[in-house]
Amino acid sequence: MTACPDVDAAIEGLVGALKRHQATITGVRAPDPGRTQVLEDAVSRLASVRGRAGFYPYIGSGFGRGGLVQLADGSVKWDMITGIGVHGFGHGDPDLVETALRASITDTVMQGNLMCNDEAISFAETLLEASRPGTRLAHCFPCTSGALANENGLKICMQHRCGAPRVLAFDHNFMGRTIAMSQIGDIPGGRQGIPLDTLVDYLPFYEEQDPEGSLQRTLTLLDRYLWRYPHQHSCIVIELVQGEGGFVAAKAAWVRAVAERCREAGIPVWFDEVQSFGRTERMFRFQALGLEDLADMVSVGKMSQVCATIYTEELNPKPGLLSATFLGGTVGLSVGRRIIQRLLEGDSYGDDGRHARLHAAFHAAAEGIISRRPQDFPEVETDCPTPCEAFPLIGGAGGMMRLTPYGGRLAAIKPLLHRLYDLGVVAFFCGHGPHHLRFLPPVGVMQPEDITEVMGLLEQAMDQEA
Repeated sequence: MTACPDVDAAIEGLVGALKRHQATITGVRAPDPGRTQVLEDAVSRLASVRGRAGFYPYIGSGFGRGGLVQLADGSVKWDMITGIGVHGFGHGDPDLVETALRASITDTVMQGNLMCNDEAISFAETLLEASRPGTRLAHCFPCTSGALANENGLKICMQHRCGAPRVLAFDHNFMGRTIAMSQIGDIPGGRQGIPLDTLVDYLPFYEEQDPEGSLQRTLTLLDRYLWRYPHQHSCIVIELVQGEGGFVAAKAAWVRAVAERCREAGIPVWFDEVQSFGRTERMFRFQALGLEDLADMVSVGKMSQVCATIYTEELNPKPGLLSATFLGGTVGLSVGRRIIQRLLEGDSYGDDGRHARLHAAFHAAAEGIISRRPQDFPEVETDCPTPCEAFPLIGGAGGMMRLTPYGGRLAAIKPLLHRLYDLGVVAFFCGHGPHHLRFLPPVGVMQPEDITEVMGLLEQAMDQEA
């Protein structure tokens, strides 16, 4: 939209009013007794329309400041899960609100593949430019969800490989909840009752406690699959930091060895960064690991607001394979682009960047809790038929943080999360047995001292164990 003094003044007034109101949010706050029924009614309505209640009685008020969110009952909590990694700049960021306001007064709410405005082009250009240094990545196809970005990626790879029907994936991976992605993702409950018509060959993932041994186990099984099914694999898909699988961060040498073996067989290498995008020591995790030369395809989402599949010229599909009525909303495209710009322009990345400092603060606080409470951190148990040995208690990378109390028993971790919620912190779990505490803080606005405060509340929640 062209510059307009009236619009500029109106937006300046709105953003100014927001900032003044946000000054009332200074920390965790208990519920307002006069508004508890408002929250209870909203939770009941949600359960009714959805068919079941949520994990928490969480209904936002639509107001917050940075890492702090106000709920419908007037309580204020630290948001350490950010919509499973979506709200990287927290709640009510004035710059992003201004961006959204400007986008909201353009002519359409949604943009599509048949008809789009400049916001769609600019978003894709910005994302692609950020991914390109050192790679052969050439094209970006935006879409409305991470699962759809992965569906598009699968179609591209299958077409490129002339209909090769098999997919190489890893134990404990997660790719979304469409029919195809539920089959590739290694969550038994996620594919229960789903017809299994996608052919998936699973490989063991990186094990921090035994890098060399895990590499040999992975390569041995990979070679067996390549021998058994020659020219039948359309791709290998790799989460460089497994998300739902437990925030396990693979090392560069391990990934390179596996990816190069696939490259030798002509199999495209696909990095699934839907959850890791923007959150680690570089904008893309493959950049942090120096794997730019191996990226044939990358899928991104969550922090980018609008999701996308990025791929090389060699993988550019034939007309008709990719489309959709919607590629994203105008506000999401504009805010997503601004988020990418701010991440690149600020101090987020590098060995001493904000994300690294946040993780260091988390790691230090977690080590302190473990040293003071060894009884709450026994050897990690697993109900998986192929267990890892001596699973590390602390893990993740950058703004992906994992801690494993109570031996990884979900029956003990869930009550801990609810006690933590009552004390003022929204977090979640990950893993498939063992299970872990999972934190995805708003990395764009969080400070190390905020992490320390949150971890103090975690220890209080552990003190309350029955």
